[in-house]
Amino acid sequence: MKRKNIAVLMTALDSDGQAEILRGIELYGKENGCNIAVFLWFTGVFEKERHNLGEINIAMLPDLGLFDGVILLADALHLKENKERIEALLDKVTCPIVSIGCKYKQAPAVWADNYVGMRDLMEYLVGECGMSRIHFVKGIEGNVDAEARFKAYEDVLSENGIRVNPERITQGDFYVLGGEKAAKEIMQSSLPFPQAIVCANDTMAITVYDILAKKGYRIPEDVVITGYDYSFECQTHYPHIISVRINGQELGKQACKTLLRVCAGKKVDSDYMVPDEVMLNEKKKGTPILGDRDFFASDTVRRKLIHNIITLEKNTMEYAGYGSWLDSLKMFIEQLDPKEFYLCTNEGFIANVFENATIEQETMSDAEWLAYSENVDVPIAYKDGCFTEKASFPSKLALDELFEKGKGGKLYIFSAFHYLTRNFGYFVFVEDDFPVLNPLYMTWLNYMGNCIENTRKQTMLVNAMVKLDDMYVRDSLTGVYNRFGMERYFAIVKEKCIDRQMFLHLSFADIDGLKKINDVYGHE
Repeated sequence: MKRKNIAVLMTALDSDGQAEILRGIELYGKENGCNIAVFLWFTGVFEKERHNLGEINIAMLPDLGLFDGVILLADALHLKENKERIEALLDKVTCPIVSIGCKYKQAPAVWADNYVGMRDLMEYLVGECGMSRIHFVKGIEGNVDAEARFKAYEDVLSENGIRVNPERITQGDFYVLGGEKAAKEIMQSSLPFPQAIVCANDTMAITVYDILAKKGYRIPEDVVITGYDYSFECQTHYPHIISVRINGQELGKQACKTLLRVCAGKKVDSDYMVPDEVMLNEKKKGTPILGDRDFFASDTVRRKLIHNIITLEKNTMEYAGYGSWLDSLKMFIEQLDPKEFYLCTNEGFIANVFENATIEQETMSDAEWLAYSENVDVPIAYKDGCFTEKASFPSKLALDELFEKGKGGKLYIFSAFHYLTRNFGYFVFVEDDFPVLNPLYMTWLNYMGNCIENTRKQTMLVNAMVKLDDMYVRDSLTGVYNRFGMERYFAIVKEKCIDRQMFLHLSFADIDGLKKINDVYGHE
């Protein structure tokens, strides 16, 4: 089979649910000789818009028309603005598209059967446990998965003659704040305390659990709390929290399989459902906590990585120029030792950040800053333990080796190198776990953006001081030294002549009637 390049648009790879989906895409893609190019960003419902623009800008980097297909994950569309941007981007794409957990036009979609998973959980609580006072914490409004889970809650209550009480429903968000909001509403409610609190995901469930436990509630004796996703945090939480497991690897595998079948001209189903599974027991035989990707779960590895990031921060904190900054980043990459790593920067990066940064840059529009240059430079190329040289290449390729002849079967992860809407380039990790299931990766990305922006502003400040000093000692019309310049320059020349016992000659020139000319015609 001819090698194919598949682009994946996704966010939140620090989540084990997202990581498992990507793992399924990766495994099936590699089995079939495909390169998987992941364009990754980190945004959430509480995101600042300019930071969000800088993050999602990585999706605008490649010419997706050069790829054989695109896989779109639902989390990439969480924000309304991002949904509009991504859909506008995909509207221009001619290659096949397959989505996971969402629907894009008439393209095939692979779904986790959230309705059945939540229905099974609710039937267990209502039917087997005999509960009727069940509080529900919803996910993000308008999210397909969140709506399916809530619909199952409503249906099971109605079918069992239990009224759906709006006061027992909290509009959550899939995040900690949603769990905090739910706990507050439940404790302040005048209704009898619920027998169970069913949350639309594990993050909110764990948040509710922790708050109620601190208030003295016994769980599960006083109230049962359930989540959804069967995340690592949920699996390792004690006492155990009931959750519903999404088969992420199967979702990814089926999405990749569907895409390749479309590429081959074969008929596929417009929708493919992957069943979810209620996890009642603390651990189910054969169900791994982190799958086969648990490298950064090691406390020793995590501590070493934190130390290396802190060292990088200290080494780049001092304003010492481009060479020092580059050496510090190289040292960090060498310690990390990825299979392959590339720092790709827009043309003029060195000049714009370390040399010629000026106040005029502050007047540039977001669109001007966000644009990638036609070609990108590669200041750092690291492969198989060695730094190598790599020539510039067109930015629309994302990485030129993707389109070179040879064996396929690699995982490429692209992330934006930016500060807010100021786009400096991007990072590429190849066949490496640093960006996967690792919250420190997002911390590192944010630090790199903040660091380079601070450097740019320091350069701008130094250049402004030099310019101000030049304006102080020179005539703005002729560029020659004025009185203050002559005082400074004369002191230097005088000292030099005394030290070397040289003669000093002074010449004065004057123009008669210059005042009258200036008064009539002005100084310009």
